[in-house]
Amino acid sequence: MSEAMTDTRAREEALDTSRSFVVQAPAGSGKTELLMQRFLALLALSERPEQVLAITFTRKAAGEMQNRIVEALRRANDGYEPAAPHEQKTIAIARKVLDRSSALEWEILDNPGRLRIDTIDAFSAELVRLTPLLSRLGRQNSITDNAQEQYREAAERTGET
Repeated sequence: MSEAMTDTRAREEALDTSRSFVVQAPAGSGKTELLMQRFLALLALSERPEQVLAITFTRKAAGEMQNRIVEALRRANDGYEPAAPHEQKTIAIARKVLDRSSALEWEILDNPGRLRIDTIDAFSAELVRLTPLLSRLGRQNSITDNAQEQYREAAERTGET
């Protein structure tokens, strides 16, 4: 089987919403587009957009993914007809999401904040906030970009018993 056929089949399998999958590929290979398609495919089946969650490592990646998904929905709404096959698939799935949005009155284009695309840190902080007793934290945690103080404190605590 050719490499192109293997890649095409793997991409189709990744859109099977009844299964989990892992994406490993070099930069520029279309991972973000595939993850967008997966996110949109799950949205097209959901009762509420908040039921679908994408988790990334960085705020930049989360913002980029959010922007690209909203842009795909806008293009689909505007009747955009792309030439590239991968974009055709994205727009086709986005149209299904818009149909779902209309049927269930999500108004997703007017309320893109309903799309849950977070960083691992933001998702973890939300879990802590929602379960303060279980997390054993009596205060609200915060996310920092400069964790030197936390690293120092953790290093000091490793000597404590």
